[in-house]
Amino acid sequence: MRQFLIDYPYVTLFGVIALGSLLGLVKFGPVRLGAAGVLFAGLAVGALDKGVGPAVPTALSVEGLALYVYTVGLESGPAFFREVGRQLPVMLGAIVALVVTALAVGWGGHALFGISGPFLAGGYAGIGTTTPGLAAAQAASDDPTQPAVGYAIGYPLAIIVTILFLSVLAKRRPWPARRDPGDGLPDRLATVTVVVERGVRLSQVPGVAAGRLLVSAYQPVGGQTAVALDLELLHPGEQVVLVGGEEDVAIGVAFLGARAAHHLLDTREQVDYRRILVTNPALAGHTVAELGLGERFGAKASRLRRGDVDLLVHDDLVVQLDDRIRVVAPRGEAEKINRYLGDREGSASEVSAVSLGLGLYLGFLIGIPSITVGSTKLALGAAAGPLLMGMFLGWRRRTGPLVWTLPTRANLTLRQIGLLLFLAIVGLTSGYAFRVNAFSLFGLKLVALLLVGAVLSYSLLLVVCRLLGQSRERAMGLLAGYVGNPALTAHANAQVRDSRINTGYSTLFALAILVKIICIQLIVGL
Repeated sequence: MRQFLIDYPYVTLFGVIALGSLLGLVKFGPVRLGAAGVLFAGLAVGALDKGVGPAVPTALSVEGLALYVYTVGLESGPAFFREVGRQLPVMLGAIVALVVTALAVGWGGHALFGISGPFLAGGYAGIGTTTPGLAAAQAASDDPTQPAVGYAIGYPLAIIVTILFLSVLAKRRPWPARRDPGDGLPDRLATVTVVVERGVRLSQVPGVAAGRLLVSAYQPVGGQTAVALDLELLHPGEQVVLVGGEEDVAIGVAFLGARAAHHLLDTREQVDYRRILVTNPALAGHTVAELGLGERFGAKASRLRRGDVDLLVHDDLVVQLDDRIRVVAPRGEAEKINRYLGDREGSASEVSAVSLGLGLYLGFLIGIPSITVGSTKLALGAAAGPLLMGMFLGWRRRTGPLVWTLPTRANLTLRQIGLLLFLAIVGLTSGYAFRVNAFSLFGLKLVALLLVGAVLSYSLLLVVCRLLGQSRERAMGLLAGYVGNPALTAHANAQVRDSRINTGYSTLFALAILVKIICIQLIVGL
């Protein structure tokens, strides 16, 4: 069996991916390992014989990593550049926390325990669950198996400790948030028809001016249902359709009058509504206002579904390929809107080979230059180069006819394939070294050091959040993004329902990866 694994490396590789993916489905307490299960399956198979690792086609790991970080950058770039003005103090605080942790792990491990830089760099990447950081540590090390050992030890520690932190935060009372008031944007939307009992301006309805509530359709007294395009005044006896978060809608109903016995849009004689898939490349990167639905078709968008999340529409919301927009329109205009937005299921998974290839080419290109700091050579490399380029192009969204962003489903598919290839190969090539080093006195020392480093790191970030007046909910999201694992975001959302968790995650996720990559290369040089 061992010789078979060595002689047929591609069979071994995809066997590990299958086995590890099954392991990733197993629930350990509140979370699953997910893609990281492939890493541990690879370590187990690679530990069987020292000849398994050298037989694996390692070039595939670089390509897989590049696909992963580039697609992450495309998705995270817009949120990063949008939040950098508002959350700059938090970002700077996170950078300080990461640097302090790097000094503690690097200096402490080297001076107190005599552990070499590559092991420490991999461990630092592990407590940050940073796959690109592991790649950077391996690229900077003479022996790439050493960072993988540290990473495999640090990764489960990071998951366990972060879950404990998030669970404690969720049970605490919300603390004062002088710079982060409110409840965040609604994460669950409701649509209700209201009978107006008082004459008011639409802007006076709580939540409308703040963009937390909108009116999609209305029916004047004795009139027909119409799309609410230029509605300003509401009169007693009229009926309006409110769209927003459940609490905001309830407040709006209480303010205006009472809930109607029948939903206005159940009758589609004058006004129709439907979800339409955006697949027209010419519209990607434009705001909802720039779509011109009102001017072109007398229609109005009320919701936008992106992945598994429903977003309340506002004029500045940027549309991406594979979004599903709920449009309220005069009957007879729906088919025209379908053709305009695209609505082709087959296009939802299509990838522009030109923009993908060019983006990755540019990412690899900016990863080549290096600078020397002492005895350490720093470079963006195949991890940070494509990530940075992906963030920039994702923020730009398009250049002339080139659409840089990918449909959501295509992005997630490419990201998953890239990550699985990288983790499987890392596990296979490092399994034997993990077997030799992890279960020893050396391994215990590394576990103790990384445990202290993880607690220190996460505590520092939460202190920063508290001092800068961030809410408990945003702090939970910031911590999940700081550590960099989507499973942690899911755990935080299961504890507390608040959209600021996801916003906080997006704020620090890509930034933390970049800072960790730089720190990791410096730690390797110890």
